[in-house]
Amino acid sequence: MSDLTPPPPAFVSTREALWTLACYAISPARKARTGRIGLRPTGEGFATPLFDDGTRIAVRGDRLRIEPGDEVAITTLRAAAEVLDIELSPDPGVGRDLPPFTPDANLAVDAAASRWLGAWYAFGSRHLDRLAARMANGLVSEAQLWPEHFDLAVIVDVGGGANVGFSPGDGGVPEPYVYVGPHDTSRLDGVFWNAPFGAVLRHTELRAAADPDRVTMTFLDDGLRLLEASTA
Repeated sequence: MSDLTPPPPAFVSTREALWTLACYAISPARKARTGRIGLRPTGEGFATPLFDDGTRIAVRGDRLRIEPGDEVAITTLRAAAEVLDIELSPDPGVGRDLPPFTPDANLAVDAAASRWLGAWYAFGSRHLDRLAARMANGLVSEAQLWPEHFDLAVIVDVGGGANVGFSPGDGGVPEPYVYVGPHDTSRLDGVFWNAPFGAVLRHTELRAAADPDRVTMTFLDDGLRLLEASTA
């Protein structure tokens, strides 16, 4: 059973700061080396996959790390770009729904809130791994932490396809949530579909549940079952 706790007081400001760092510095640094932008949860934070030389860029607490090796305090985008040896751009090539581009603004990252976010992604990673294990024939894509919306997600090839993931919250749903987002929403009907893009299960609902893991699994299974039935 998962022990989910409420987000720390500094969670929202930390989430926004780390989203900014991911969009304008960390994902562009990976893109410059590999042409790819997806990140991965690490349990304590998030990181790039390993590069060919065995290093990776990671966030742990309030630190930006080049592993194995050095770490620095997270301060501004400009400072991060210098550490990562990249050129900052207001159009970093990681999507269009981006946070404000403010290279010299302080990135207010609280270490405890950052670790809480890492634990949320780890919770999501476990469930997406379980989903992939239950569904055969490669119906579930590799889980990636996408910088644009800062969500950990997979694509599931059922019922016309759906994005399934774990968000830290956004302008539409301010708290962290689990979601099932069908690619085609035109056939959705019923109370399960409680969001314009599909269905969400909020963090407050999970914390109120006796068994958050089971509630999460049931939510995902119900959403995918309804999608499959809608195309039968």
